[in-house]
Amino acid sequence: MIRMMLAVLVRMMLVAIALAAGPGVHAGALQPPEGRKIRVAVVMTEGAVVIDYAGPWEVFANVHTGTGDMDRQMPFELYTVGRDRQPIHTSGGGMKPGMTVVPDYAFADAPAPDVVVVGAQSGDEQLGPWLRKLHEQHALIMSVCTGAFRVAEAGLLDGKPATTYHASLQRLANQYPHIDVRSSVRYVQSDPLIVTAGGLSSGIDSALHVVELYYGAQVAQATADTMEYQGQGWKTNVGAGEPKQVLPTIPLAYRDHETVWQGTLLPDYPKPKPEMPVVLHLALVDGQYRGTIDAPTESMIGEPLDDVRVDHGSIHFTLASDRGRVDFSGTMTADRISGKVTHGGGSSTPLTLSKAAPSSQAAR
Repeated sequence: MIRMMLAVLVRMMLVAIALAAGPGVHAGALQPPEGRKIRVAVVMTEGAVVIDYAGPWEVFANVHTGTGDMDRQMPFELYTVGRDRQPIHTSGGGMKPGMTVVPDYAFADAPAPDVVVVGAQSGDEQLGPWLRKLHEQHALIMSVCTGAFRVAEAGLLDGKPATTYHASLQRLANQYPHIDVRSSVRYVQSDPLIVTAGGLSSGIDSALHVVELYYGAQVAQATADTMEYQGQGWKTNVGAGEPKQVLPTIPLAYRDHETVWQGTLLPDYPKPKPEMPVVLHLALVDGQYRGTIDAPTESMIGEPLDDVRVDHGSIHFTLASDRGRVDFSGTMTADRISGKVTHGGGSSTPLTLSKAAPSSQAAR
């Protein structure tokens, strides 16, 4: 047991030293296990986005070390893990069609992995405890796209830098204000054994980065060449725009002073749907109102509001997300907000919100 603990400690120290040294000094930072392949578990729950798991899968499947027979030259063992072995429906991203996949293992009986890939997906109540256990066992956890939210839900990103899909950066900062959210990078080494990647193809770069941690830049480059992948993000880690920290819309210092408003909205769909619970968070920050909105049934938590204006009993705000733009205009009293939500197509839906009790406002 003492020998195992020392080995883990040395492993983490090597990673930390290599990362501190900067790009190109990663070879051997992660040591492959003795006597077996490196196990890579790819998490599969409902709605898993195809490129988020298929991109890293192809990277790890195409690694050749050139140190032995053909089997030994392919050092990664890949398998999928889900709630159970029942088929799940994946996604092409958003509402695009995906494919049906049957996980190889369930969380309860999967072989202990060395690397875990968590792409964008709906998640599962078993996933968080499973990730926490693996992190304690010093497996490397790699999120792709909004898979960062699943890792954050497990409590593994608090106080650490991280990134996610560019359109979800602000939401990540709002929902998890203790995370140091970074923009315009392909991936972030959140700690020695957690890597968070941006959206979609960023997972390929972060997987090549992990290959480099194990086997060095030469093997990672050979893997990219085998895949005919021309991206340089795994080496430069340069994304679009200037990298910066993304701050919460409502800073932590103002959370105790925010007001919370609750109501329901009848969605503007051609087919009847149940009423949608809506929670609005407002705070006066440096003389200007800021706000976020939650619609849990639509998997929308902490979406930032634009152009929030409160003036002489009237209120206006705009929500612009990857689902489109909506505008709200109405009246505001001490305990009630009432008005109409106007959708991009021009149709409008009534929305009334009531001020939540202080106990409800504290629960965030």
